[in-house]
Amino acid sequence: MRELTFFTSNATKLAHARYIVEGHPIRIKGFRQRTYHADYDEPRLSSREELLEASYQSALRQCEKAGIAVDSHPFVLEDTSVKIDALSVDGQESPGLDIKYWMKNQTFSALDASLKARGNLRSASVRSDVLLHVPNNLKASWEVENNYLVFVGKQLGKVVDAEINFESDLVYPWLDNQTFNKWFQPSGVSLPFGALAIAAADPVDFRRKSFEKLIKFLEERRYLTIDARQLEFEFDSKPSFILSGYTCAGKTAASQYLARKFGYLHVEASDFMYLSYYYRHGYTGAISIGDFAERALSQKPNIAAEKVAEHVAENLSSPVVVSGFRAPEEIKFLRDVLAARGKAFRTVFVSADQEIRFKRLQARMRPGDDITIDEFRRRDKQQERMGLEQIRSLPAIAYLPNSDSLEKYFKDVDLMIGSVIEDDIEILTAIASLASLREIKLEDAILIALLSAWSEEETRPFFSTTRIALMIKGVFKGIVPKHKDNVSRYFNQDFYAYYEISSGDGVAARRYRLSNTGYGMAVRALRLLRRDQRL
Repeated sequence: MRELTFFTSNATKLAHARYIVEGHPIRIKGFRQRTYHADYDEPRLSSREELLEASYQSALRQCEKAGIAVDSHPFVLEDTSVKIDALSVDGQESPGLDIKYWMKNQTFSALDASLKARGNLRSASVRSDVLLHVPNNLKASWEVENNYLVFVGKQLGKVVDAEINFESDLVYPWLDNQTFNKWFQPSGVSLPFGALAIAAADPVDFRRKSFEKLIKFLEERRYLTIDARQLEFEFDSKPSFILSGYTCAGKTAASQYLARKFGYLHVEASDFMYLSYYYRHGYTGAISIGDFAERALSQKPNIAAEKVAEHVAENLSSPVVVSGFRAPEEIKFLRDVLAARGKAFRTVFVSADQEIRFKRLQARMRPGDDITIDEFRRRDKQQERMGLEQIRSLPAIAYLPNSDSLEKYFKDVDLMIGSVIEDDIEILTAIASLASLREIKLEDAILIALLSAWSEEETRPFFSTTRIALMIKGVFKGIVPKHKDNVSRYFNQDFYAYYEISSGDGVAARRYRLSNTGYGMAVRALRLLRRDQRL
């Protein structure tokens, strides 16, 4: 899997690029994930060549500030322009490269009147230019002499005859009602680009056309190659599980019990749904995660399952318990993908009476749990629409009831596992044993430091990056202290499935604690460090 840095300050454009490269052995990273202190300049110029050159030079400067070796690291940037033929005279495209600023002061009625005054010529086109930086160490093998190449995608169409009202797509936010996409009707379709379903939008996607040319070039130069993977069979005697069920049925309790007592890696699917949400709408998105998840599962059923599968594939040595899938398509996808890697799953439906689950919700009081019984029932109905009842009816599914005591529940979990060797870990004792450790990766240090403050209570606190740095210093007394700036940089550069984020205005006000997936990763990191100490 190759990584390619995308220099853009537009989160929607970044999400669009990530979507386009799905299915290819390439991972798009935003420049903020690599250049924390660098502000990428996007100049406002009328000449396309001058704009691309100035943007390229700015990107090079940011690479230098971030310590990125431009001699070996390719990166891309993209610019979108619009040409409305009736407004373009003397070879000057209008609004051209200035489309983002032009749209801020434009209304459809004004544009419509202007076109009608010019004979109602409504033809238009949207162009995407993707610039690829060619590192010096790849110029020979790529047979390229220039410092960069530009790949152009262009879509013909027209300005719509009449403005229509539609909502921006929650799952594919570049299909929106805010940009020129709401007025641009590509040739061959009857709706503006922003109003199209994704299947209809892909063939007339101007940005897809330029990125696919980029991908084709990288494939032809054999830069994108799929790693040869030998089939990995799971020799561990512990079976892997997928646990599904309604809110507060007990999926997380069972999963964390498996992590502590039997060495399972716990992966919570909803953490990866949050990750997909953040990548599309940021942390402060205007829509609820529940509405996003419901829409996402209807349009892109594997949106979370794909990321879960990637995560599990990177941790094949552990038995795995995946919790939180809401649709049967997610389960089928995960099982099919990981079967090729030798990982098999048993699917279990965890059940409990609705009244009991509501009392658990009231007791845990996770953010967003302050709801009435009627709202709780509506949440159940939403999860039912997503596909939970279909999961309950899957062939060969096992059932794990949880309407009795926690002690009884865990005994049933033991029976589900069968006669296997326990690998119980007392977390605080294990953490204390690492005090003399001399070296540790930053992410492992953050995970284990937050694990040291873990509580079963949903009211457990969130921590600032300053506080997390101090916690690391307190847990790992033998290492060189992790500076607060390094911890802040880690969180500011990306979103992770490992952490829940508290509310707060601005990045600096955010606080963090382990998510359920983060708990699983922290326990796994703790086990591995203990094992390495014993070797």
